Amino acid sequence: MAGRLGKTRVIAVTGTIGSGKSAVLGFFARAGIPTISADAVAREVVAPQSMGLAALVDVFGTDILSEDGSLDRGRLARLVFNDDVGRMRLNQVTHPLIRSRILEMLQEMSDSPVVVVEIPLLDDHTVADYGIDDVLVVRASTERVLQRLVEDRGMDPSDAVARMRVQVPDAVRDQLARWSVSNDGDLEDLERQVAGVIEEIKMH
Repeated sequence: MAGRLGKTRVIAVTGTIGSGKSAVLGFFARAGIPTISADAVAREVVAPQSMGLAALVDVFGTDILSEDGSLDRGRLARLVFNDDVGRMRLNQVTHPLIRSRILEMLQEMSDSPVVVVEIPLLDDHTVADYGIDDVLVVRASTERVLQRLVEDRGMDPSDAVARMRVQVPDAVRDQLARWSVSNDGDLEDLERQVAGVIEEIKMH
């Protein structure tokens, strides 16, 4: 099966924040499969001197900037993740830019038989919009996610909990999933699970 890119099979990697999506994407990349990181795209569209960053400053003011003029992502997160209106305004600025760039990158990779794209906020609409053929869900327990956000990313526990509360519910992701991998263990265990998915992909 191939979606809007015709012969290219587009596979989405999704999961809650801190579940290990980036690690999974890395395993696909090391297997020689082209990948797109939504997190990298999200940073690109609000890079210094970008239209995206200028739009955010128009909405939230210069307090969201670091001393060097770049976006202070931590400060912005603290502003919006306990504020439904602020989060909506953030999404109104960034989501169209992220969508446009990912679609552009998918088109650039349209000669590849398979492309894997990380999409944290995945639902039926997003699947149709990006022409997703199959979905891999990365799962992790609430305790492990919180531990990673606090210990690995240095988040304040209350900020981490606020971020976790606005994630897409597991039930929504599970309805879309062809594959599911668990990331409550170590990276070797996760890599073994992803290797099995990659073998199945190569067989079809």
